[in-house]
Amino acid sequence: MKTSLVVLVLSAVVAAVIADGEYAPPAYEKKYDGYFQYANVPNKDEYEFGYNRGNPSHNRNHYEQSKDHRFRTKVKWNDAYSGNGEHYWEYNHGDAGYAAPAYAPAAAYAPAAAYSENVPVYQPAPQAQA
Repeated sequence: MKTSLVVLVLSAVVAAVIADGEYAPPAYEKKYDGYFQYANVPNKDEYEFGYNRGNPSHNRNHYEQSKDHRFRTKVKWNDAYSGNGEHYWEYNHGDAGYAAPAYAPAAAYAPAAAYSENVPVYQPAPQAQA
C-alpha cells in the first residue's frame, strides 16, 4: 500500500512538472518578414494560391484564383535596379449562350497578293549640253 501511494504521489509530481512546461521544448520563434507562400483548394473546380518572395531590394508578389468559369491573377514586382510594375488579368468565360462564329469555307477565301510585280519605268537620258 505504501509503495503504490509513493508511486502515485511521484507520478503526480512528475505530471505537474511536465504540465508546467518546464520540460517542454523551446518554441520556434517565427519572425515574419513579409515573405510567404500558400495554396488553397476548397472545392473541385476552385483553387487559389499566392506568394511573396524575395528581399527588400528585389521581390515578386503573385496571386492567382480560379472559381467556376472565372480566372484572375495579379503579378507585382519590385527591383531596386530596374524598377517596379504590376500586371492584372481576369478572364470571365462562361459558356452559357455561346455559339461559335460562322466562318466561310477555306476554299472560298483567297487572300490578296502580298506583293506586286515590278514594272520597269524608263526615263529619257539627259541631253548633253554644248
